[in-house]
Amino acid sequence: MGIKACRSEARIAARGTPIRTVIFKDVGGIRYTLRMWDTGRLDKRGCSFMSYELYCGFSGSVETLFEADDFAGSPMHADDSDETVRALLSFLTLRPGDTDAEYFSGYTAEQLAWCQAHAYDLAIAVLERFGE
Repeated sequence: MGIKACRSEARIAARGTPIRTVIFKDVGGIRYTLRMWDTGRLDKRGCSFMSYELYCGFSGSVETLFEADDFAGSPMHADDSDETVRALLSFLTLRPGDTDAEYFSGYTAEQLAWCQAHAYDLAIAVLERFGE
């Protein structure tokens, strides 16, 4: 999981159609795009595991911040709902000090630097769009 050049559109298309794409056009001068896909797997509660990719940047210089297939939302909300997007982004915008240090043990140095420099701004944008 590191910041790296965004995969080609062909790679993204191979995953199928995202169940949700959310774009934040200007968060401190940065554009963020979150794409979510259904993996076809269920967690122990029967909720869908989703894969996701959070990108930042503009067309010529897009980088992947986070990419995984381990998120399952609440059984109370649809996988493509605003509540599920808000929940996922609340995890991705956590910063050191917001939760236990072990939460960040798998983060790269680049991800930690992004968290410290930009996660708060994106968290505020998420709250403004989707509420608490």
